[in-house]
This record gives sequence, structure tokens and C-alpha cells, in this order.
Amino acid sequence: MILLLSVFWANANPDEMDVFSKEGEQISIEDSDETEPQFEDETSEDKAYPDRIYKGAEWLGESPKFIWTCWRVMEGLYTRNYKGLMGTLEEAKKNFKGSAIAPTGRALMWQVMMLENFDFKYEKQYKTAFDIAHEELKESLKVPGSEAWEQFLLGALVGVDSIHLLRKEEFFAALGQGFEAVRYIDKAKKLAPDFVDSRLGDGLWLYWRSLIAMNIPGFSAFADQRKEGIILMQKAEKESVFLRPAASHALTYTWIEERKMLKAESTALRLHRAYPNNLINLQLLGRIYLYRGNYPQSERTFKKVLAIDKENERVHFYLSRLYLRWRKVSLAQNHIDKYLTFELSDIHKGYAHYYQGHIYSRQKKWEEAKNSYQLAWRYGKVKGSKEKIKVMEQRIYKQSL
Repeated sequence: MILLLSVFWANANPDEMDVFSKEGEQISIEDSDETEPQFEDETSEDKAYPDRIYKGAEWLGESPKFIWTCWRVMEGLYTRNYKGLMGTLEEAKKNFKGSAIAPTGRALMWQVMMLENFDFKYEKQYKTAFDIAHEELKESLKVPGSEAWEQFLLGALVGVDSIHLLRKEEFFAALGQGFEAVRYIDKAKKLAPDFVDSRLGDGLWLYWRSLIAMNIPGFSAFADQRKEGIILMQKAEKESVFLRPAASHALTYTWIEERKMLKAESTALRLHRAYPNNLINLQLLGRIYLYRGNYPQSERTFKKVLAIDKENERVHFYLSRLYLRWRKVSLAQNHIDKYLTFELSDIHKGYAHYYQGHIYSRQKKWEEAKNSYQLAWRYGKVKGSKEKIKVMEQRIYKQSL
């Protein structure tokens, strides 16, 4: 799976390109269950926890208190309540020694904070937490009991690390981690076949493998199983214990790929209502409004990001793209210039210069545009940069006549 995603990443950075799939028949997805996913379950009168907690405890063979603690960790991530999350992690460390809940939660927290900006600012903290969690879980597996949960958590932890390595374009390391994650999750599925959360990865795998096979030469041997993948993601969105919001977020990207923008918007909006401070979803919602041409709403959404976290850097890239489409060129210039003052990875620097070239071109500043496109190619090998350089050279020549 990670090998395929590596090829996908090399050909079209999903965070930079609007839509990966440029060709291909769109599929019809009919969800027989029309009820909306519920991020909060009803709690039966005689129960201390929401109903899904008891289901998770039954599926995994764990105590409801243990599952409830793990659920609270995930809620802390979704709600972006990092202070409250740290309190839950300390509680988990005290009550469930050797379970690796605390270091895993910290690793996920650092990862989420980096994804809010699509950077690697907290990599040292993340790696420290990852190593501790990985070691604790390996030790826990030596003791009988809790194998299903430990295999699942190891798979999730290593899977997240494989995506982290993929973002850094360390493709072979990501491949190794990806295969290891799949092995852990497969073991978890055998030990706890009713645990729906394990199936989210299957849904993602089927959908994205199919999409890549349709769009990249050399992968055409795979059948189109996008529909099957979406059905599994929808099942996780409605029935999983911990991953309902994560499944919704994955489906939002899926609906964008399928050009089902109304579905994408409604899914992201539902997430926003449940988790109004979640910056990852908020930035995606702003992009959906941008794609649909609702520029005022896109602007309001992106500005909410800065209202929640004025230090967020990534949103300036999206604001620049918004204002460029909106033909508010000076504002687009201001935000892309600000974004380029931050410490960026080469790929993000490349795309920033690419859109900076568009801004200069809109202003008929051909020389500046050419320089920006050259930087886009130098840093990110951005597709289209070389062609843009040639166009700018032609315009510079005509201007000199």
C-alpha cells in the first residue's frame, strides 16, 4: 500500500493539487443507510459510558474503562483540546501501566500538530514518543492478554509513521513501515474480527489503490474497487469505536476525488459542527468552498483558522490561492510572500513559488514570474514549471521588442 502511495505522492502531492484523478468514469455510491454518522452515542440509562464503548470492550476483550480512556484520547485530538488531552494521558499512564496509551497519544498529538501546518516542526518530540510507545507495545505483546488491541495499536502507530516518512519523501523507509503496519492490523482483524475500526485501513487501501491504478501507468492490473473501499469507509464512519471522525475526514477527500463536491462539503461541515476547532478539517472545508467558487465563505473559513491559531502558517498558502482565483492579486501576493518567510520543506517551497509565479504573471511582471517558476522547479520539481518558464521567456522577449 505504501509503495503505491509513494508513487501517488511523487506524481501528485494531494495537498497541493486540487484533484488527483483527471480522467476516468465516476462511480455511483448508494448508501442504503441514509442516517448520518453520529460522533456521540446515546448512553443507556443503566450505563456509565456511551454504548459504543461497551461494544468496543466486547470486540477487543478489554474493560469499558480502558476503552473509554482510549476514546477520550482520540476526542482530545479531534477537539484540539491538547491541555485536556495531556491530563487524560497522565491518567492513562497511572491507571494502565505498560499499555502504551500515553506515549502513543503523545505521538499522535505531535503528528496532528504537524499536520495542521503540513510541516515537521515537532519531529523530535514525535520521534521520542513514537520510540517509547513502540517499545512499550513490543514488551506488552510478550505478556498474554490484550493481543488484539496491542496489534491494532501497533499497526496504527507504525502506519502513522509510514505516512510521516512518506511526507518526508523517504519512500523505502515508508514502504518498510507500511508493510509492518499491515501485518499488525491483519493480526488484529483475526483476533477481533468484529472490531470495525480495523476495516478503515482496508477501505482506504481499496479506494486509493484503485485510483492510482487508473491514473498512473504500470498499475493497471488492479481492478476498480473504489466502490468497495468507500463502503468500508462509510461503515467505519458509522460503526467504529474510535475512528468515526477520521473516517469522515477520509471520505471528504474521497468525495473531492469523485467530484461529489456537495457530499464533500456536507461531510466536512458535519465534522466542523462536531469539532469546530479542528484546524485540519477547517482548512479542508475552506478549500472545498474555494473549489466550488464560494470565495467569501472560503475566506471566512480560512480566517477562522487564524482566529483559533494565529501562528498557523499553512493557511496563508490557501489564502493566497483563494485571492488569486478571486482576482484580489495584492492580497494573494501578501499571503504568499508571508508564507515564503516560514521554514518550509522543499516541496512546499516549490509549490509556493509556483503560485507566486502565477501572481506575478497576473500582474504582467514576466521577469519576476520567470524567476518564481525557476525556483518552483529547483525546489519542488513542480509539474508545469518548465513550460511556464518558456512562456515567460517568450513574453519577456516580446516586451523587449
